[in-house]
Formats: sequence, structure tokens, C-alpha cells
Amino acid sequence: MKINFKSYGEGKPVVILHGLLGSLDNWVSVSKTLSSTYKIIILDLPNHGKSYHTTEFSFQKMAEDLHLFCEKNSLRNISIIGHSMGGKVGIKYADLYPDNLDKLIVVDIVNKEYSPERFSHVFSTIKILNSIKITSRAQATILSKEFIPREGERNFILKNLKRNGEYFDWRPNVKLLINSIVKISSRIKLNRPIKNKVLFIKGGNSNYITKDDIKELSESFLLYKINEIPNSGHWVHAEKPNEFINSIKSFFKP
Repeated sequence: MKINFKSYGEGKPVVILHGLLGSLDNWVSVSKTLSSTYKIIILDLPNHGKSYHTTEFSFQKMAEDLHLFCEKNSLRNISIIGHSMGGKVGIKYADLYPDNLDKLIVVDIVNKEYSPERFSHVFSTIKILNSIKITSRAQATILSKEFIPREGERNFILKNLKRNGEYFDWRPNVKLLINSIVKISSRIKLNRPIKNKVLFIKGGNSNYITKDDIKELSESFLLYKINEIPNSGHWVHAEKPNEFINSIKSFFKP
């Protein structure tokens, strides 16, 4: 099973995990900046980008496959940066393989059940585009504006469209992801509280992490910190890259 990845720099290994309908391409700029200090590995999670597709969605299976990837590539005592869905994969990795994890950074998500409806506009767009043979990105943009009015979010989603001959197809396994949205939105079952050091980075304008969520973190995380980056939303790393990178470097300092 192929996991598509890129690696930059040398030093302590840091694995970066993208969110739902993201890809390693979303993290190239951040990775190149951090690679002056660390060995950065960005990868496409299963059912995304150029990595393999599955018939079932499972956070545990993704964490297990990530560990096999680490073993195959001799990545030991890694740190993980996980955004949104990728943050949940990182949390499950910490649960299953704490001895191979140094530090974990979870970007704008916590381990709780989210409403699947928050993705309804995205999957409505995908369904509409699937019902039509898309011949250009301009056509896809026009059709998706009704459901995804924000240009940044719309461009993020449409980046997953790749030309296949005369028409465009989705690179991610969108059928599986649509059918698995309840699992994707679910709370991960942990075997024990996480003992590794964890930093939660919250976008100041995002509602993915609430005050009540923060109060409950100590139940599952023994050593955690919160850093809120003002004037940023869910894609905090894209909106405030300098502040985001400074937060990472500060947390990773010995």
C-alpha cells in the first residue's frame, strides 16, 4: 500500500498530517521553512492525494499504517503535527505508539464528536460536480460558488480535482469519505490518557475548539498546552504562517 510523501531537511523527524480533503501539497511552504532545523516528512493520508484508497475509514488503521511507514523509513522518536482530521490521527498514534512519539501538535481540533453537518456544503459541492462531466476548473468554480462562497475554502476543495483525459476527476476517494463522514466526525476511543507532551494550536476565529473543550482536555491529556493565534480561522497555518511556525519552534525546543 503506497503512502505518497516528500521529505525536507535533516535532523529530528517531524511528520505532518493534513486534514480532510487536504494533501501534502498544502504543507510544502511550512515544511521548507521548518526543514532548516528538522527533518520534515509530509505525506498524503490514505484516501487522499496520491496515497492508496481503502474500502473502510478507520483512525486506528491510519495510525497503524503511519507506524508501519515510520518503521519502513527508520523514523524513530518522531514528533507529529496534525491538522484537523490529521490531528485526530496524531492523537490515535499517541494512544497506540507513545514510545515512538516525542511531541504532538494538534492544530485546531480536539478529540470530540463534531457535527457531520459542518461538512455538508463541501460534500454537496462534490455530489453536484460528480453529476456533471467537468471539463474545466472555471466550470467547477462556477458550479461550486453557491455551496462554498468563500474563495479560499473553495480553492482548497477544488485543488483535489485532477484532469483525466478530457474531464476532471477527484483524486481523493470521495465516495468513501462522504459515506464515512460520521466516523470522521466521531470521538476517538483512547486506551489511556495521553502521556506525551501535546500542544493544541487554536485559530482565534475558529469554533473547532471551544472553552468547554479546553476545560475537558486534562481528562485525556496529562501534559498539554494551548496556544491561540489571533485573527486566524481553521486553516491557521495558511492564514498566519509566521505565528504558526514560531509556535511550533517554541514548543519543539528541548
